[in-house]
Amino acid sequence: MNPEIMLPVPELKQALTGFNKLIGKKTTLPVLSCIRITRQKDGLVTLQGTDLDAHATFTLNNTQQGEAVDVLVPLEQLNKAFKCSASKDSVALVCEGKNTKLRYNLGGNPVHQSVNTIELDQWPPMPTITAPATPLPPGFGEALKQAMACCSDNPTRQVLRGACLDARDAKAHYVVGTNGQFLYSANSFTFPVKDAIIVPDSKFITGSGLLDSESCSLTVQPGKKPSGVKHLCLQNKQWQFVTKEIDGQYPNWKQCVPMINGSWTLVKLSPAAIEQLLAVIPNLPGKDMEHQTIRLRMATKELWVEGRNKEDKEWTKVAVTDVRITGKAKEICLNRNYLMPALKFGLNELAIQDELSPMVCSKEGKRMVIMPVNPKGPQTATPTPQPITPPKPEAAALPERTPEMPKTTVKPEPAKPDPTPSLLDQIEQVKESAKHLVRDLTGLTDSVKQMEKDRRLNEKELENARAVLKKLQQVSI
Repeated sequence: MNPEIMLPVPELKQALTGFNKLIGKKTTLPVLSCIRITRQKDGLVTLQGTDLDAHATFTLNNTQQGEAVDVLVPLEQLNKAFKCSASKDSVALVCEGKNTKLRYNLGGNPVHQSVNTIELDQWPPMPTITAPATPLPPGFGEALKQAMACCSDNPTRQVLRGACLDARDAKAHYVVGTNGQFLYSANSFTFPVKDAIIVPDSKFITGSGLLDSESCSLTVQPGKKPSGVKHLCLQNKQWQFVTKEIDGQYPNWKQCVPMINGSWTLVKLSPAAIEQLLAVIPNLPGKDMEHQTIRLRMATKELWVEGRNKEDKEWTKVAVTDVRITGKAKEICLNRNYLMPALKFGLNELAIQDELSPMVCSKEGKRMVIMPVNPKGPQTATPTPQPITPPKPEAAALPERTPEMPKTTVKPEPAKPDPTPSLLDQIEQVKESAKHLVRDLTGLTDSVKQMEKDRRLNEKELENARAVLKKLQQVSI
């Protein structure tokens, strides 16, 4: 019988990288700060962590023969043992009856550290996944991580706090992420869903290496009821990640994506130009202002990126080299924090209509729509994109991977109001509804507090009455 489970340091490093992004340093339940280490009868060794909303399981490459073991080990102790070990070492988990110890080398000397275990019956059960898995195409992992980088962190916009796998159009599936000010989308994928499902933004998904493998698969487990919440399972050779979807209706984001025609000015950036912009933009003046505004100014054959502080009269400008500009001279002001992700994602085609319309960054099947900053101040609202109408035959559209969205053009129709609310309008409606909900919950909380106060008062009066009654019973006549 082999009471030891060997955890090779290279694999332990990979596992702990993921678990440290899933498990918070301050947890409300002690069991959530532990890792469940299991050796099955067939010798398969797994490590599992959870934050209640999601479960992550890491499987070691090699099996280890021995008796079945199932024990909870504090993550902090595993982290300390790993930090003390060399890359060629292994951390051993020694299980002898109820006594469990970690053995590792400290300064070249073997150390046996007792493990503060917790009873297994406190471990939250992982959802059962029985639906078939669908292999994901190359590039999906990168697109999902990029979409999550564009998600909102506003708690009143719950449906925007994740990336949407949008399959509402059977001919074109998209990965979408937005915070209401800029929007990212990527197509050319196929998902095992018929509608739209929202994957919660997770540091584990983006930082564990789960999506770095080309052999990743996706499983969507339906709820017990047709309207029940679905569970998603992302899996590669070593990692399995199970989480539940964000329940809600994702906005109709396509109506906020303008289509490009011949009246737009197009800027093609070379790799050197993108590298230059990434180095220059963070250091331009104006990064301490509210919108951290920069200005892109396109001349006939030149692109200038400019910034200034509030007290500056002139813009500090830098010429961007190795670009190709097609169209009229234009300029647009943007929040630099919205443009930087597009450049980091390698989107090398910029399309500008005017200073108040959204700018579109694209490359092959990926696009990012960025709302501009009004150069005349916040008092003038940015116009909402108008309904799209069929283009003229001579209008030229930017190339995009198949499946393509219909090539239509944007034409303002001021006399006819937009019958369909925009993405931003829908977001504001959700936000307003959330405010009403918070007010209702606050009122309900006050009512419950008052009921508790009245209950305690009644109990106190009852105790006083009982005390008086006891005294009366002791009086003899």
